[in-house]
Amino acid sequence: MDKMIACHHCDLLLARPRVPPGHSARCPRCGSTLISARHNSVERTLALAIAGLILFLPANLYPLLSLEALGLRQSQTIFSSAMSLYADGLWLVALLILLFAMLVPLTKLLLLFYVSASLQGGGLWRGTALALRSYQYLDEWGMLEVYLLGILVSVVKLIDVASVEPGLGVYSLAALILITILSSTMLDRDLFWRLIGERHPNPLPDIRPGEQPINCHDCHLLCPAAMEELHCPRCHGRLHPRTPHSLAWTWSLVLTAGFLLIPANMLPIMTVRTLGRGEPSTILEGVVELTQHGLFWIALVVLVASVIIPVGKLVGMLILLLTVQLGWTTNLRQKMLMYRFVEWVGRWSMLDIFVVGILVALVQLGNLTHIIGNHGATAFAAVVICTMVAAQKFDTRLIWDRHLQASQAAG
Repeated sequence: MDKMIACHHCDLLLARPRVPPGHSARCPRCGSTLISARHNSVERTLALAIAGLILFLPANLYPLLSLEALGLRQSQTIFSSAMSLYADGLWLVALLILLFAMLVPLTKLLLLFYVSASLQGGGLWRGTALALRSYQYLDEWGMLEVYLLGILVSVVKLIDVASVEPGLGVYSLAALILITILSSTMLDRDLFWRLIGERHPNPLPDIRPGEQPINCHDCHLLCPAAMEELHCPRCHGRLHPRTPHSLAWTWSLVLTAGFLLIPANMLPIMTVRTLGRGEPSTILEGVVELTQHGLFWIALVVLVASVIIPVGKLVGMLILLLTVQLGWTTNLRQKMLMYRFVEWVGRWSMLDIFVVGILVALVQLGNLTHIIGNHGATAFAAVVICTMVAAQKFDTRLIWDRHLQASQAAG
């Protein structure tokens, strides 16, 4: 069955195309990328993973920003952002910053190094398939570029209040982000999985002619239908024709996010105290404040990332859910494009959370000025997590199942 491939978004069975390095193959039905071939993918990925691991230490040990006002000086790192929020009682938000801006990026680099180093040799190290599967699950949860944008927004907010200087850590972080993006771009997942399959000690299964195979959701190996509920022989993931309880999970997460969106926008996200006085501010009040200071573009970025995107994600997921539940069969390709956008844009809603963490850690100038995180940040972070997991749990192949059923009924 090496000559066939199935689209992981619509399950269309196709002859495997020959894709030269530097080119991509897309599904003719839903437009999803089937194969994205890269020049010397294993070697380049290994080199970029090593470079990323080297840059990770200065990006996290050296200060990102330093603030000075009236002789008082305060520095900030990613870890200090998390600890400052933890001290304010926002332990969930602190944990998310540690995960998304430190632990997940580091784990991704380690996994990428392990997989590419394993495939660079002639054999196959133990756990290589599990490492690649884990990398794929973690890929969208590393948010260093969102954190860097949060640093820029924080600098703009503080530039009229105090002297803000970039530290060595912020340059290391920018270089680390570039390396991370390049490593993700250079990773040829189809090639990596095929190399793992070729070096697998056990033969991979054959598909009988005319049989509708199961497309492994992790490594996209085509397996016999009789292997349902068993483990994929290549990546060891559980085989299902469709993601179990996909609609139930997605509905519950979308509704939860919708309910949490109310306190996320009504409760204050942080409080700025100057000389002992200060009022809590919500996300929208922060946007208005930026506008009043003439920072229209920054206000627009925060408005889009923190208000428009979360609401848009919920609306988009509702449309996709109703498409499956009600059997809508029109504009499916456009809906797939909407799904891919919702899946990609979800992480950028963490911008306001990162900004709060940076400001709380940086602006601690005693009785002069200090910033406190509030529980609106916890509700908003929960909205972001729910919408991202909802997009992961939604099985887009269900949309095309309804389309196939409608076509068969019409025929």
